[in-house]
Amino acid sequence: MSDLESHGGVMKYETVQFFFRKHWTHFLKPLIFGLTVGLLALFAFLILGIILIVFQITVLYAFFAFLVIIASIFIIDTFFLQLFNFFFNVIIVTNCRIIIARKTVFLKNDNDAIDLTKIQDIGVVAHGLFRNYLNYGALIITLSTSAPPMVILFVPNPHYYLEQMNRVKREHILERQERRVTETSTLQKKTKPIDYLRDIDKLNNVS
Repeated sequence: MSDLESHGGVMKYETVQFFFRKHWTHFLKPLIFGLTVGLLALFAFLILGIILIVFQITVLYAFFAFLVIIASIFIIDTFFLQLFNFFFNVIIVTNCRIIIARKTVFLKNDNDAIDLTKIQDIGVVAHGLFRNYLNYGALIITLSTSAPPMVILFVPNPHYYLEQMNRVKREHILERQERRVTETSTLQKKTKPIDYLRDIDKLNNVS
């Protein structure tokens, strides 16, 4: 759990309740795009390589090798790095906050946090046969402030995590109420002797 806490920026006073990653369909688009571009690039480079070999255009050999390197880097970035990002992007729910960690291998390490006290309502949006069949959707978090709602897309089993977030929110509210009652009672106990001594001083001054 310490690795998760350091990854998501969880404070020492917080306790991680649960976490989840986005649904695997989130990576279908870059996966299909990467495969399509890779196959087209491979076909184009095969034709270009055959042309260079047949006509023996040695001047363009270096340029051809450079294009192959650039295309390989692009395919690796759009295909393989997306698979690594699946494990780096995580939503962490603690007893105080909801943390949305977005991290890549090299270029990005962003965290967004929502205090549970600022959450007014949480809803689920799962429209369409595809989303309901594969059991994923979006969590809509409405804030008590004037800020626009926070939307978490591609949430697996969204109704389950909706119930879990509402449970953590209720426990957080009850914990805050109990803390306030305890602090109020402690403050009253501390002020009672002072008020008693103050009343005695007033009686002495009157006499």
